[in-house]
Amino acid sequence: SDDDGINDGDEIFGGSDPNDSDSDDDGINDGDEIFGGSDPIDSDSDDDGINDGDEVANGTDPTDNDSDDDGLDDAIDDDPLDPDVDDDGVLDGIDPDNSTDDADGDGVTDADELENGTDPTSPDSDEDGLTDSEERDLGTDPNSSDSDEDGISDADEIENGTKPTDADSDDDRLTDGEEAEIGTDPNNSDTDGDGLSDGKEVDEGTDPLAVDGGDEDKEVGSCSSSSTPAGLWPMLLMALPFFRRNRE
Repeated sequence: SDDDGINDGDEIFGGSDPNDSDSDDDGINDGDEIFGGSDPIDSDSDDDGINDGDEVANGTDPTDNDSDDDGLDDAIDDDPLDPDVDDDGVLDGIDPDNSTDDADGDGVTDADELENGTDPTSPDSDEDGLTDSEERDLGTDPNSSDSDEDGISDADEIENGTKPTDADSDDDRLTDGEEAEIGTDPNNSDTDGDGLSDGKEVDEGTDPLAVDGGDEDKEVGSCSSSSTPAGLWPMLLMALPFFRRNRE
């Protein structure tokens, strides 16, 4: 009766109006809706908040609430036909900012941050004082504030001139963190210049901060260096295993 291409009996059975070619008033003929897969008695077949007729006019799919499969409903999508409006390689649905390819402005694209596991909304993902891009350039881990696990943050190592990717910057068998605890120079394997490495002195129980005026250090019991008050050095040696256990 309504010339919509659907038999009146079928319309009655299906719930559409045999006297109205557009039963749901969405701007699409009931017959076209049947053949197109949308619902002739529901003006918004995919429940995305957009009228089926408007979707057809705009080129979106009235049977799919996310026409471009970017994770956003067509109604809230900046461009429901473009899954990546800022062309940064990240779908709009998971992109923290669809207006830029670097949401936190740290010099690392959102796509790279998501791939690397860093936070695309924070310029310093591990909060160590170095931006993610600085860590990338240095070779440190932007997801760890202490890349070499020596007890000193990457930023402090850069400031102190030690190596944030090497737990023992001067290769004296003491970590940079251990050297910070006992007061030796993490950039000098022989802090007191006596010919014995700091690590060897600690192993042998001598003071790596004092020279006995000759070729060998004093034994711990007779240490009287002005740089290490009497009695303090033995206490530091006793505490060193504790620092090492804590680091492990």
